[in-house]
Amino acid sequence: MRKEVKQAMRICPDAVRRAAERQLADGLCEELRFRIGRAVQASVGGRSVSLEMQTTRAMLDELLERATQQSAYAAQEMLRCGFVTLPGGHRLGVCGTAVLREGEIRTLRGISSMNLRIARELPGIGEACAGWLWTHPASALLFGPPASGKTTLLRDIIRMIAQRQRVCVVDERQELAACLDGVPQFDLGENTDVLSAVPKELGITLLLRSMNPQWIALDEITAAEDVQAIVRASYCGVRFLATAHAASRQELFSRPVYRSLMEQGVFRNLISVSPNHSVRIERGNAG
Repeated sequence: MRKEVKQAMRICPDAVRRAAERQLADGLCEELRFRIGRAVQASVGGRSVSLEMQTTRAMLDELLERATQQSAYAAQEMLRCGFVTLPGGHRLGVCGTAVLREGEIRTLRGISSMNLRIARELPGIGEACAGWLWTHPASALLFGPPASGKTTLLRDIIRMIAQRQRVCVVDERQELAACLDGVPQFDLGENTDVLSAVPKELGITLLLRSMNPQWIALDEITAAEDVQAIVRASYCGVRFLATAHAASRQELFSRPVYRSLMEQGVFRNLISVSPNHSVRIERGNAG
């Protein structure tokens, strides 16, 4: 079993780890899903594998205790935010019934399922993209379908760019750097500063004022507010590295939020990532 899988599964009950070792062997496990009353499901290379055991309430309780190291405060934060970051950048997400107050989630009760997402680093996969960006210096948008490896590729490009220039990361969902107690769990390079758990629009503005970035990196552009902040920062000479969900160039340009960025000339480099993780680099334009 791969070392990152073993590391992530340290929080799992012993019986789950033994079942995974028997059934998954050296498979590239991406997720483990626990749903009460259902078999534990492993995602391996895009397919689902049922482990030979059912999820119980006791199993979820043990996962929560191990993930939060039996800290009541950490457990409460996890239930409020819906996840906890683990050593190595792995993440345990949780679902249940939300308790709302003034429109905000205060906690989750009646926990029904959990998802252990297994993170990995692939040093060197961004070498060709970083080389392209040195010879074609302009902002780059990485796009592809879910689970195609955009975030993993983005991390490595950040690491390589940061060997020469200053990179700031707006890690709104705490997935790019996955900081734990302020320490990034992924290697994002020597000249990288990370701002975690802040909306992209606010984060971009704050970094411009305080950190003098040459590049700003962020994951998953989704909102018009993100686009406005990116456009404003690009007028200041900052370049961007970002990702977007789109299975094809045609789909990318069919979405107004992305088309707006292209029409305004913000992203002049496009990097497409296919489901089989192959990468294609091209110049961007509005069509």
